[in-house]
Amino acid sequence: MRPKGLSNGITLEKLQKLEYQKYGDSPTIKGYTKWKLFEENSPLRLPTEAKAGEVKIKAHVLLSGSEASFNLPAGVELTEGTLGLSSPEESRILGFHFYALKKSYRLRITEDLPEPLVIVSHLSKKAFISHHISIEAEGVKVPIIIYDLSEEGTKSLVVELKARNADLEILTVGRHSSLSHYLLRASLGEKARVNVFTLIKGGLMSHHREDYSLEGRESELILRGMPLGISSAVDYLTNVLQYGEKSRSETRVHGFSYQKGWAVHRGVAKVFESARDSSSRVISHMTIMDEGSLGVSVPMLEVDTSEIEEASHSAAVHQFDEDALFYLRSRGLEREEALSLFIHGIGEALSSHLERLRGKARGNIAELIEGLL
Repeated sequence: MRPKGLSNGITLEKLQKLEYQKYGDSPTIKGYTKWKLFEENSPLRLPTEAKAGEVKIKAHVLLSGSEASFNLPAGVELTEGTLGLSSPEESRILGFHFYALKKSYRLRITEDLPEPLVIVSHLSKKAFISHHISIEAEGVKVPIIIYDLSEEGTKSLVVELKARNADLEILTVGRHSSLSHYLLRASLGEKARVNVFTLIKGGLMSHHREDYSLEGRESELILRGMPLGISSAVDYLTNVLQYGEKSRSETRVHGFSYQKGWAVHRGVAKVFESARDSSSRVISHMTIMDEGSLGVSVPMLEVDTSEIEEASHSAAVHQFDEDALFYLRSRGLEREEALSLFIHGIGEALSSHLERLRGKARGNIAELIEGLL
């Protein structure tokens, strides 16, 4: 029986025909996510309703289990629905997302916000729960914090974003123990400027994907991320498509794997023929902290125009420098303290492009590292 909720046009028959991802010869579409775990814990096998759990974060939008509560500041309007940037036919995991989805919400930001807009998505019960939030911003300056929290069960969060002539900072903090699917899909119009920092503590399996379409002239994206696969697994995908003239994008990711953890970054950037006089960079680094852990870095860049200002990509996967570790330990630090110091330093550098959310980003980095190490 189909769960009661939205009429998304997704049926059991359609679900059976969908694949999690299309495979081929390219390393960017190799399967790193353990999809079998999602299959075993899908909405076809788990309840699609759950009670709200305890959340200690003060939020303007709180989605916990099947329940939702709102305490929105002035300048933010709430309606129901989506922006239509994602659909259930795209993949099996999105099919599951829409199949289990009960209600979706749209936020329209109409004025500058002096404080961050805080959105929390949370699950602490054995269930498959879908949360879906859409954000529209035009002509405003707004900091946004998204907390993606999965303690048990399987949680799917989809965030859709449309920005035009707006200046946004987005901090995403993923803290996972169980299964997590996350999709951020953004459309950047003319003169939209978006600075993003994503921090993910992987769970049993965390599939985290961010898609950005730079459609407007002089649109700009600075995306930086830090996936942590410490006794856990995280598959982090970033996709940047540039259509607008004089658009700018920079993707910079540095991930860590430790204690038999997995940390994978697959980053794609494509500059289309219409994006003349644009620039695009993809930089992907992975540090493997010990034997038995996995780090994968797969950046790809494709350029369809000869009128390009800059286009570059680089990848590096390396073991933690034992000489540096020896030096730090000779100064009285324990191994875990030395590793923590190193990760924290990388996190501070990655979050330096943020202005209003820099302190929040670094505070979350310190908190996550302390809990993990």
